[in-house]
Amino acid sequence: MTFWNVLSLLGGLALFLYAIMEMNKHLTAVAGRRMKTIMTKLTDGPFRGYFTGLGITMVNQSSSATTVLEAALVGAGFMTFKQSLTVTLGAELGSTLFPQLVAIPGLTKFSSLFLLIGLIILLSAKKKEFNHLGMILISFGMLFMGMDIMSQALSPLREYEPFIRVMKNAASPLVGIVAGLLFTMLIQSSGATVGITIAMALAGTISLEEAIPINLGAAVGTCITAILGSITLNWEAKRSAYIHVLFQILGVIWVYILLLIRIGDERLYIWLIKWFCLTILGTESLSRQIAMGFTFMPVINHLILFPNLSLAVKLFNRIFPEREKSEAFAVKYIDNRLISRSARLSLEMARKEIIRVTEFLVEMGETLSLSLHNRDNDYTRALGELDGKVDFLNEAIINFLVKLSREEMTEKESAVCLNYIQIQNELESIGDVMDKNIMVLMEKRRVNGLHFSDEGFGELDHLLTKIRKNLDLISLIFREDKSRPSRIKSIRDDFKKKEEEKYKQLHIKRLQEGLSESVATSAIHLDLITYFSRINKQINYIARKLDH
Repeated sequence: MTFWNVLSLLGGLALFLYAIMEMNKHLTAVAGRRMKTIMTKLTDGPFRGYFTGLGITMVNQSSSATTVLEAALVGAGFMTFKQSLTVTLGAELGSTLFPQLVAIPGLTKFSSLFLLIGLIILLSAKKKEFNHLGMILISFGMLFMGMDIMSQALSPLREYEPFIRVMKNAASPLVGIVAGLLFTMLIQSSGATVGITIAMALAGTISLEEAIPINLGAAVGTCITAILGSITLNWEAKRSAYIHVLFQILGVIWVYILLLIRIGDERLYIWLIKWFCLTILGTESLSRQIAMGFTFMPVINHLILFPNLSLAVKLFNRIFPEREKSEAFAVKYIDNRLISRSARLSLEMARKEIIRVTEFLVEMGETLSLSLHNRDNDYTRALGELDGKVDFLNEAIINFLVKLSREEMTEKESAVCLNYIQIQNELESIGDVMDKNIMVLMEKRRVNGLHFSDEGFGELDHLLTKIRKNLDLISLIFREDKSRPSRIKSIRDDFKKKEEEKYKQLHIKRLQEGLSESVATSAIHLDLITYFSRINKQINYIARKLDH
């Protein structure tokens, strides 16, 4: 094994891994817009969920990517933990398609053809969909070219004694599983690990007995991506990622047992693979045997797990109980990792996060009402905490929507995205007016022991009640569309009444009459009406945006 062999091996490995990443990225770009719709609508039964996970993973060729998306959907409330279980199982089987493609005899010889066709499509394409198709074919060509380079670089190892001793150790199931686990945790792709073992098989440097345990470890090692992807998500989302690990470990256990049982001089699992390939597929190809060994693991696992899924979940719930941990305030729904996967899903998540903002504003309106009615109680801190949450969510939502606006979207999606940005800016501004202007005036009244006149108090209470009602309507409009037109009309009709100006004139009239309460609270009273008027205009602006 010369220096140039090592350099070729590393270069081939780099090309191979890069091709896998690019292929996954462009396959996801093609299918990403439909992923949320498919996964949320087709997972209401165990078999539908299973085939949804299988189909999506066959398209994006990454069980980790499917599991990350699934965990985010569970965390966002689009899918229940129970629904996610069979999707995870389907994803595990779907990820075995890639090794089956890699194992096609002589396909590496066509790598240049894939590159050529992909480049022609890329150079001549006018639509982004065709750009993605061109890059998929180029990635496919690079993948097989990388495999071919690795196979040639590894050829000298067939006679390299130290390497032969290492591979003999890998034939021990436990050693091979640990080796495959660690390597796959490093490169974060079980398909890549299996592809590399197939490349080694093509070079004649690895046997089926040595490859199988390594690929079993790879099946567990690939879960690291889903675990990392769930770190920032809520407890239910984490659980949907963690159970992926349990399912894979159970699969390895069944196969490990079969590897310990011997039929003559051969391990039962190895014998089963060879028999299937020779009798059913009519081939003795080592690369096909390795690919089938990787596919058989989820098949055997699912045949055992499906009838006993509730038992597996009970075991899992003992380790990771079904309860939410107390966490610091954070976004619940938006997740930047999903922006490039589905614009529709991203907008839906933004909508749900904006609903949270409207709920906090409704609560702020209630707090202001309490402050107005209970002059001796200080509500400043309570309102400030609510406004802090609104500000926190505003920054996250706006950053999320701005990033989303740079992605490829339909004209309608772009319009919705822009509307959401403008609406969220207004909502945040309403929160600031409540906290930094209105509450300051309420506190000034409390500290100075001032009283509004009965008429003035009634007018202010009416204006604040109207604002609270309209904020509640905005929140309801965001939740569902059924009563949107009538609710928007109600807000617009309220705005047309121009009661703020009327109440200012009534207050001035009381001042002219010399009413003591009105004189003492005049500055506060008129400023409150001004700020109530501003909020009413902002709510009307939001209603007009929602009417588009």
